[in-house]
Amino acid sequence: MYRYYETTPLEQWIEQLWLKFGIFTSSQLNIEEVATRLDVWVHYLQDTSRALEYMGLRSILIDQRQDRESQWEDFLHELCHVLRHAGNQTTMPRLFCEAQEAEANRFVLYAAIPFSMLQHLKLPERIDEAAEVISLHFGVTFELARRRLEQIQRRMLSSIVWEEVLKQEAQQVLLNIDLRIKNATL
Repeated sequence: MYRYYETTPLEQWIEQLWLKFGIFTSSQLNIEEVATRLDVWVHYLQDTSRALEYMGLRSILIDQRQDRESQWEDFLHELCHVLRHAGNQTTMPRLFCEAQEAEANRFVLYAAIPFSMLQHLKLPERIDEAAEVISLHFGVTFELARRRLEQIQRRMLSSIVWEEVLKQEAQQVLLNIDLRIKNATL
């Protein structure tokens, strides 16, 4: 089913991170397990989630008013900032901040639903049913599961189209070579 899917460099980085810290199954994908393995302090408060790093101590503050799945997604978003970003977003240029936020959003998709774990699941044909299975299996919101599925589908379709374009270009090149040979022999 996933023959045409290719992981991105960020996806590969996350897969290696999970392997390095001994995270092999979806049951290990939760705040407590990941925070312990990556040596990140987690605090719950009634405020929006955010990440802090001070003197090498990495902390993630999680909004306790959210449900468990949303807290997990917020944790992963903030974990990306802790692991991959530097600087204070309140003082950095807007475009730089937007780039960090975009990467953190992609990080959530890849870290919450790693392709290496997803590819072994037997999923229903209908996308909404498949998203529900993924949501339950990985402990994420239905919306995140559906976005990940749609992303995978788009990427596979892109690979299929690209492969078809390359085939057609190769056929055209062969036809042009054949025509040149015929014209040269005349």
